[in-house]
Amino acid sequence: LSLDHLAYDNALNHISIGEKLLLGGGSLILALVLPTPAVLIAILVVMHAVLLIARIPPGYILRLWIAPATFLAVGLAGVAVSVAAAPFPAVAAVSVGPVHIGVTPAGLAAAAGLLLRSLAAVSCLLMLAATTPAAHLAAWLAPVPGLRPVSEIALLTYRFIFVFLAAAAQIHTAQQSRLGYAGPRRSLRSLALLAANVGRKTLLTARGLGIALAARNYQGRLTHSCPPQTVSPARLCSICALLAGLTAVGLM
Repeated sequence: LSLDHLAYDNALNHISIGEKLLLGGGSLILALVLPTPAVLIAILVVMHAVLLIARIPPGYILRLWIAPATFLAVGLAGVAVSVAAAPFPAVAAVSVGPVHIGVTPAGLAAAAGLLLRSLAAVSCLLMLAATTPAAHLAAWLAPVPGLRPVSEIALLTYRFIFVFLAAAAQIHTAQQSRLGYAGPRRSLRSLALLAANVGRKTLLTARGLGIALAARNYQGRLTHSCPPQTVSPARLCSICALLAGLTAVGLM
């Protein structure tokens, strides 16, 4: 919820969505196509500089990294750690019965490269998410041929995340007021009931939304509203120059 609030209320909200997409999308493509350390580090620095220029609090930027960092830690562990039935050269190893588990130099190098590439790519997505409202992005992409159905499904899915969270918060508050979390056994039972009921309530809300759309003569196309967008030639040239410079560095 706070991410959506920041997307609407940040210092770069007046910047054209196309410019932010060019910067974030172009940097994301470079992170995937030219994953040299210099390019990836530069992308990381640029994306975080944009977030700071947008006046996103540094503490909140760190909070945004919690979920991606968790997934990265799990994935990198699988890349860095090797498991074999026979002993192998490793920086650190341990044997558990007939199984040998260790970290090899090649595994560490692969994990380091994957970590840097992932950090750069995720930073591009975080910049777009923290500075561009999802509704405005869907409205901006709607006129593009073939993207309207995708943008509408993405927007509805995004909105239902908030419906899901609101339903879970209401049920959790009701349970707390009835001492539903007083003790481990009661807490486990309340959590199970919360998981069972929040899905049902969300489905009922979705059904109500479908009925409301049908009552308003929904014909398979949602009407999007997007604030006026003004592209700055100076900013556009600066973004293109930055991407060209990163490309040149990656090809060197």
